Amino acid sequence: MLDRLYSVWLIAQRDWLEATSTKMFWLGALLMPVITLILAIFGMFAATLIGTSVTVGSYYVVDQSDGLGLEIRNEILRTDVANFLNVLSDREPLPQDEEVLAEVHEATQTDAMPDLVNSFMEFLEHPRAELPSLTNGTLAERFSVWWQNNSSRIVELAPTVSFATYQEVLTPHLTETELILMLKAEKILGYFIIPEGFVNSNENAKFVTENILKQDLANWYERFATRVIQNKKFAESDISRETALWLLQRASFQTSKAVEPSRDTNGSSPSDVGDSTKEVTVWETVGEFAPAVYQYILWFLVFIGATILMTNTVEEKSTKLVEVLLSDLDSVQLMDGKLLGSALTLLTVVGLWIFLISIPLILGSNVAVSFFPQVGDFLQSGALSSIFNPLFVINFVIFFVLGFAFYGYSLSALGSVCSNIREAQMMATPINLVAIVPLILMVPIALDKSGTLPTIMSYIPPFTPFVMMNIVAEVAWTHYILILVWMTACTLGVRWLAKKIYTRGILLENKPAGIKGLVRLVGGSN
Repeated sequence: MLDRLYSVWLIAQRDWLEATSTKMFWLGALLMPVITLILAIFGMFAATLIGTSVTVGSYYVVDQSDGLGLEIRNEILRTDVANFLNVLSDREPLPQDEEVLAEVHEATQTDAMPDLVNSFMEFLEHPRAELPSLTNGTLAERFSVWWQNNSSRIVELAPTVSFATYQEVLTPHLTETELILMLKAEKILGYFIIPEGFVNSNENAKFVTENILKQDLANWYERFATRVIQNKKFAESDISRETALWLLQRASFQTSKAVEPSRDTNGSSPSDVGDSTKEVTVWETVGEFAPAVYQYILWFLVFIGATILMTNTVEEKSTKLVEVLLSDLDSVQLMDGKLLGSALTLLTVVGLWIFLISIPLILGSNVAVSFFPQVGDFLQSGALSSIFNPLFVINFVIFFVLGFAFYGYSLSALGSVCSNIREAQMMATPINLVAIVPLILMVPIALDKSGTLPTIMSYIPPFTPFVMMNIVAEVAWTHYILILVWMTACTLGVRWLAKKIYTRGILLENKPAGIKGLVRLVGGSN
């Protein structure tokens, strides 16, 4: 028995040394965490950029209603004026500022902002044919003159105004044919059609554009259109907007988690000491997805490792090296040794990754916090302890062994009956398709760890190792032990079948014909 185990260890040691003694192994193992980090940062940056980016350009409004287009335009203007006045209110006038801006700043300190906006809108909504100069007339008149002639200055002071991004084309009575030509020529981003009766129905309301994936302009215009329609409905109902918004205010609950209450030295009850709940932070929410990360890593290691194991088996068979090895040991020892060697290689990679990740966390955390305060929030949130929870780590090791053995034996057996890589890949396709299923369902399982789907999948051997990464914290110990025993038995069963196929197939010259051929190998006939 010891001699057999020693022979298995020698094969495992040979494969491990052969893999880890190459420069490419260490280069790939070292670069993998770096590349993953770069891709993660790039992905977050791209998602943020896509989520916050807007398309700059012009649009047109075809107003078939009773003046709703003009009302929406004025609502946009009102919002821009309010934003600009808020900027001036918080900003101290500079010596080089125009005199009218200094006067407006003083007005924002003494007058109510809504009243000031209304006084300015009276002239901005209905501009006079002959504008007064900046030295004559009321402040509202002079401000309207300045506003209509200094758009670039407005954008400089208040970059959030709408016309810094979108500008409505005011050419009257453009036909739909002309608008389509302007769209094709990229002179406008799109055009809105406001139908008659838009206040009561959205039917026939359209936003026509060439770029159907970018909806920032449509969403922006819809907000103002909704506000105008709501105001009209509030007015018809004799309800002020403030009252209506108060009536429509939604209930909101802050997600929190329970904390262990403590008693003070006087023996006060927990309710006397303080709140027994704690607000859930973003990082704590991220920590809840730590099991899903383990599932992905396990899938990656098992799938890649088993595929490499199959490839090595085919290569050694095609080069006749396996015949030399089998002169000193039997095929079962060779199969077990190669699987153990591949597992040790993968664990070496994981150990190296953990070492590389732990160095900056231990030595560079203070430096990172000084540059990125979010890192401090992450460390204080406890998300790191959630990720490296001993339960997750131990569970990962257990099901890595079982999962890799399950798939490793399966693909080794298939590789033993194939003469080249192409044949092996074709025969492994059904197994590969099955292995992808838990990866596809990774997020749904993470969101409902105690649901029916993960419970059923945890008892299906090809899915068990990956699903258990995700749901281990939700599984009762009795069920965990039952699943562990079941998966161990299934893995031993797969090894028994693989042994039958491997023993007869490793020296077989011709590939068996499909499933029937494999069954004959298991049954003992060639």
